[in-house]
Amino acid sequence: MTCFKKFIKSCLTYLAKDTRSAILASVVLMLSPGTLQAHEVWIEPSPAQIAEGQDIVADLRIGDMFVGDHLIYLPQETEKLAIMTDAGVVPLRPRVGSRPVVDVDAETLNGASGHIMLIYQSDNSYIYYKSPDRFFRFAEKKGAVDVRQEHRRRQLPDRDFVERYKRFAKASMVVGPTFDAINDRIIGMEVEFLLQDMRPISDDRHRVDVQLLYQGDVLPDASVTLFVRDPDGMVTHRDMTTDADGMVSVMAVAGDDYLLDHVTLRSIDPNIDRHKPVWESLWASMTFAVPQIR
Repeated sequence: MTCFKKFIKSCLTYLAKDTRSAILASVVLMLSPGTLQAHEVWIEPSPAQIAEGQDIVADLRIGDMFVGDHLIYLPQETEKLAIMTDAGVVPLRPRVGSRPVVDVDAETLNGASGHIMLIYQSDNSYIYYKSPDRFFRFAEKKGAVDVRQEHRRRQLPDRDFVERYKRFAKASMVVGPTFDAINDRIIGMEVEFLLQDMRPISDDRHRVDVQLLYQGDVLPDASVTLFVRDPDGMVTHRDMTTDADGMVSVMAVAGDDYLLDHVTLRSIDPNIDRHKPVWESLWASMTFAVPQIR
């Protein structure tokens, strides 16, 4: 079952639970051709820096080039949704069909301030390929340059096969005018970005250091895509590669929004899953912005 068909099935399951308007709105969005071809899922705070006592609001989005549609909250599609502060991890359980997915009043966090992280982990989804060309193009674009040879080596079918995929997203936010420490830490996701540092270089520039982890260990020589969106909405991107310690560094400018994206593609035994997938892709993303120093 494709991601879209699975989404529709989930929607129909909840139509009898008074969530018709929110779900049908998302169905309309999901019907657009651009959405059906979309890849990245990311958390987009509104905004990334808020005053103390202000509600925390963030969308879950799906799209490409830092442009995409809103997703709604469906618990059966979500394995983890939480806010990480210096005091620990606070699980979130929004109302079914909620959009934005994150809408938390300040009292829920007991007045937490400084740096926080938003966390999202999806359930498994599946996509069916009638031919391998689209799968190969996606895999090679994300850095899996030997996927065609591996597909043949494993004697996988040239048509009619299934890929399983999963999303792991984080977003950096600041509550209040400043922060003393980064509150990101390993949360146990199979692949995840870990924000290590955000050091001011000048009044409007910070060096942001991010580490990529796979199963809790550093992931060296991995392909990462950086998307940058300026205040006018123009988006640029560039490809990066993690160093021996799994690190990438970004010179970030205040006013711009940043999205890091990585995909780990791995073979999978089809006998361990009733959908019989032969490949699995694990998608990691992190969004961040840096403050203007005054």
